Amino acid sequence: MTAIAGIIYFDKKPVDPGVLERMKNILEPYGRDAQHIWKEPGAGVLRMLSRITPEDAMDEQPLISADGNRVVVFDGRIDNRDELADKLDITPRQSRIMADSAFALKAFERWDNACLDYLLGDFAFAVWNRQSRRLFLARDPLGLRPLYWHKTNRFFAFATLSKGLFAIPDVPRQLCEARMADYLALLPMKGPESFYQDIYRIEPGHFLILENGSVRTHRYHAFDPEHRIHLKNDDDYVAAARELLDKAVFCRLRSTGGVASHLSSGLDSSTVTATAARLLETQGKRLTAFTSVPREGFDGPVPKGRHGDEGPPAAALAAKFSNIDHILFRPENRTPVDGLHEKVETLDRAPLNLCNHVWIEGIQADAARRGARVLLTGQMGNMTISYDGRPRLPNLLRRGQFLEWLKEVHAMALHTDTRLRGAMMQSLGPFLPVPFWRAFNAWKGRGSGSLHDYTAIHPDLINRTHLHDRACQAGWDLSYRPWADGWRMRTAVIYRMDPGDYLSACVGGDGIEMRDPTSDLRLLTYCLAIPEDQYFKNGQSRRLLHRLIGHILPPEILQAKTKGLQAVDWYEGATAGRDEIKAWLDRLESTTEVPRYLDLKRMRTLVENWPQKGWAQDNIVKTYRLCLLRGLSVGAFIHYVEGGNR
Repeated sequence: MTAIAGIIYFDKKPVDPGVLERMKNILEPYGRDAQHIWKEPGAGVLRMLSRITPEDAMDEQPLISADGNRVVVFDGRIDNRDELADKLDITPRQSRIMADSAFALKAFERWDNACLDYLLGDFAFAVWNRQSRRLFLARDPLGLRPLYWHKTNRFFAFATLSKGLFAIPDVPRQLCEARMADYLALLPMKGPESFYQDIYRIEPGHFLILENGSVRTHRYHAFDPEHRIHLKNDDDYVAAARELLDKAVFCRLRSTGGVASHLSSGLDSSTVTATAARLLETQGKRLTAFTSVPREGFDGPVPKGRHGDEGPPAAALAAKFSNIDHILFRPENRTPVDGLHEKVETLDRAPLNLCNHVWIEGIQADAARRGARVLLTGQMGNMTISYDGRPRLPNLLRRGQFLEWLKEVHAMALHTDTRLRGAMMQSLGPFLPVPFWRAFNAWKGRGSGSLHDYTAIHPDLINRTHLHDRACQAGWDLSYRPWADGWRMRTAVIYRMDPGDYLSACVGGDGIEMRDPTSDLRLLTYCLAIPEDQYFKNGQSRRLLHRLIGHILPPEILQAKTKGLQAVDWYEGATAGRDEIKAWLDRLESTTEVPRYLDLKRMRTLVENWPQKGWAQDNIVKTYRLCLLRGLSVGAFIHYVEGGNR
């Protein structure tokens, strides 16, 4: 992980060293191992480095091209170094002493903007052309490294996080009302707007060019809905997926320290952990796997269809590998609101799920104490290797393949736990009018299907920002009917949240880098392109993963009848933090901006009418875990922003 920043003055005004120093100080927690500044009349760039990979020891940024004309600052990891070396005529001996940033510079020197077609990995970088005074900024296709910018008629500035830009006195620190409304409603992040007015993000898969004072942005990567892969037989699909998964995991094992992984009782983290353990074993290395479990002795209610203790299934997987050290993490009296201000400041945004932050931060801290620098996840697995393929049912209906649909529905009812009614709702749900779908959910006890079921957004904010119209423009169904198009559903989820800030915060907090092999671009592209029946056929969902790694996963995971629920004891922590929640509401009610965004009266009522039981009920979970705690998180962020540009 590296934090980068820079400022360009259009009139070649000398850069104030104090501004660069302030930017460095603000971003230094995200790159504690080395900080360097480069400047010339009218321009200055800087980078703050955390040494995560062995090659980071050779990092000497900011880099200057051989002709002295280009200056590069790079944040990221290049996963196809060997392939690039062949294309760039770099010998193995040269490659061994080159940091990933040097590969990015060589690629840009060879291909200019088109270098993005050759780079694979998580990255954001800037290239300053001293002669033409042209600035190039880019992010990887999935946006796994963040990059923000601000422009006036006098200067242009960029930084890994928005907070780096606020080191410049002339940059305003004001909220973008529409983006905040989108976030509260969980709408996809579309467009360059950030949470701040006049602060913009480079969108995933985009690059920006600043030239002659003008800004142009271009999208260089988008998944192609017409791209299809057809192989000879089912076994070939599995073999290709296995090869891509191995590559995705292997290239994410580079680390100056140990490698750790999240290990729940779910299919994705189990698959990533098992694959990583197998690959590390060939190198004589160990893997530390962490499982979040409830407090010792927890016997509280668990929602229907879920199990709260993921320890035993995870232990069954870990026992299959002699090089896995399995660690159980328990919350130990932590509350979701502990250190909320610090969380917001580190993330530079509102945490999305305060309950999950308890165990995520705890595991990160423990992994760092044990010497790990890399923590593997499987967050994108549901869209790739373990995609269930159920949208195939309504798609068959839409295409008029009624006999095939009837065969699949019959097989589901015969061979799985899915009842006929469930199969019918999966099939017909996408085509039901919204009022009918909401009535069905209300009948099932799942709420009214409105925004207010899961968000504390103020009704006036919905109207001011035309939120329902914005949802339609974004192609997002606020009633959450099932999808009829699996490709559209998966790509919508892939781009729904911009993950860069969260991943940067991990390094800023504990110096550990989160890596997700299931978000590997090669694997994603493949999984989006193969036929839907590779995921769902003969009534069996997730059939690709079952064939891919079913011979390794234990029955406790592969044949589980219930789904794991992390932080099942979340309400105990929330109850213990009730006084702090009240104190936060007191603070928020005294501010100018928060009441414009949040329904504080409703939030106060929820706290005063704290439930004594029923914590496994869907409506209570949505009301308190999502509406109240997420509202409190957003309120804390607004409170943080109201502090001004300090």
